[in-house]
Parts: sequence; C-alpha cells; structure tokens
Amino acid sequence: MKILLVTGATGHVGAEVAQQAAAAGLAVLATHAGPPGAGQAVAFGPTVTWAACDLADATAVARLASDHPIDACIHLAAISNEAYAHPAPLTAFQINAGATANLLDAARRHGWRRFILTGTGSVFQGETNVANPILEDATPSPSGIYATTKHCAELLVRMYRSQFGLSAANVRLSWVFGPPIVSDSPARGPIPWLLRRTLAGQPVRMESGADFAASFTYVADAAAGLLACARAPALNFDTYHLGHGVNFSNRAVAAALRAAVPGAVVEMGPGTEPWTIYTSMRGPLAGERLRREIGFAPAHSLEAGIAAYAQWLGADPARYRDPPDRPGG
Repeated sequence: MKILLVTGATGHVGAEVAQQAAAAGLAVLATHAGPPGAGQAVAFGPTVTWAACDLADATAVARLASDHPIDACIHLAAISNEAYAHPAPLTAFQINAGATANLLDAARRHGWRRFILTGTGSVFQGETNVANPILEDATPSPSGIYATTKHCAELLVRMYRSQFGLSAANVRLSWVFGPPIVSDSPARGPIPWLLRRTLAGQPVRMESGADFAASFTYVADAAAGLLACARAPALNFDTYHLGHGVNFSNRAVAAALRAAVPGAVVEMGPGTEPWTIYTSMRGPLAGERLRREIGFAPAHSLEAGIAAYAQWLGADPARYRDPPDRPGG
C-alpha cells in the first residue's frame, strides 16, 4: 500500500494533517524529531506509522525512502519562527532548506507522485502595505533568518520541479490558529492569548490592538488544503496561497470571541500594539489557484474557526486556567 509521508507530524499543522489523512483511510508515515506522547499516538489510529528521522541527515532520509513505499510527501517539519532561527542560523538553514533538499532528492530518485512544501507568508517581509493583497506570483522579500531559509526551500522546490519534472509545489500558509495550541507566545498571535483569557473569565481591556490584522486561518482548513494538494490529479503551478485572501482585524476577532464565549469582555482601543512589537503587518496572502484548480476553499469563517477553537479549549478547564495578564507574560 502506498504511503503518505507527513513530516513534522507532532507539530501544530502536521498533527492535524496526519489525523485527517488517517481519518480518510490513508496510510501515513509520520516523522518526528521528538517522540509523540502515548495518547497522541493512539489518537492518530493504527494506519499511522511513526518514524524518528533527522531530516537534515541525507543518509537517514535515503534510508527512510528506501524502507517505505512513499507515494507523496507533505513536508511541514521546520524551525518554525524567527525566535528559534535567529540564535542558530546554520541550524535553521540545515533544517529548513537542507532537509527539504534531502526529501526532494529522495522524491526524485524514488519517483514520488507528489511533494508539497508547507510555506509561509513570512517570505513577504518587505510587503508592508496592508492594503495590498499578496498574490501567488508576487516576488518574495525575505530578510530575517526564518523567512530566508524558508524561501531557500521554496527555490529548491521550483528547481526540482523545473529540472527533474517532479510534481512539487509550495503551499503558503499564514497565521494558523486552533487546537491543540494553548500558548501565550506572541509568535502565536492574538487569538490564543485572547481566547484563553475570555474562557478563564478575565475581562480584556486594552488601550491598543484593535487595528492589528492578519490572514488568520483555522488549522483544520490548513490541513485539509494541504491534503487536497497532495491528492489532486495534477498541480499546474509551483506556488499556491491557502487562506481566505483577506486580513481580519482584531475588531473582528473580538466580536467572534464575544459570540463564542457568552459574557466575554474584549475591548481594545485603536492601534496595532502590542502585537506589532513582535511582528510586522503585511497584506493578506491571496490568489485563486487552489479554488480554480482543485476546488478548494477554507470551510471555516473566522467566526466558525474561533467558535470551534473555543469549544475545544473550553472542554478542559485545565487548558486555560491561570493565564498570565499580558501578551507573552
């Protein structure tokens, strides 16, 4: 039986991809740097095979590819943001670009049907005009270490596609939120921070923040879109943007939280801080390629995604108990 390789399967989107694939009856080979918890492994089901693999090690990847009949790969494993990449730039390059090269060459040598690299809107760090949608053919403008190494990985995908005829594509995501994240890290954005407080019964009154906006995408939609790309008969482009194509302001987030959590108090004044202390704003990832080519569009509106997230987080009070009183605090 042919196998779908999902790298980074203990991560946020990777775990959702593996679970959705298993639920669809696919045989999944899930790689991880750190082992999954016993409960997590059981929850994924018997069609998921776990394998520890250092993807930056070409020999280890070659062995993995030889040992398993892989049909397609959704590559999500990465140093996930600038906070982790900046202190160790060489490690970030080895993992974000080097591992991608190792997997692409395995795909070339073993004739994998499809290779999907999970990309990021962070490659557009130079696009600071929030009114301008960023289309799929826009020129990336990375500057930080995380964004640069992810752009290097994108270039490798394009090279293997053009030079070796590999059916490979970059699928860029932006600001994914939802289970199982319970975090107060500023890198996760305002939704987890605000939701945790509203569920704990804390009123949120901030002097600033209402004007911050981003391309928030619910995790189930991100995973479903990646799987749709992996399973599509053909992909005619090397790059796709997965999302709603618009930025949602924190005003809209606050309204969705008040609807999802009865009695929630979420009030923010004009401005973008504190969120732009940690990140810059950009226009939304936009484009019609996924909808036109394979008929995919996100199923969850911002309101539906936040409601589903609130239902999951609220099911276990231990998840949101005693949150700190400020972002990142």
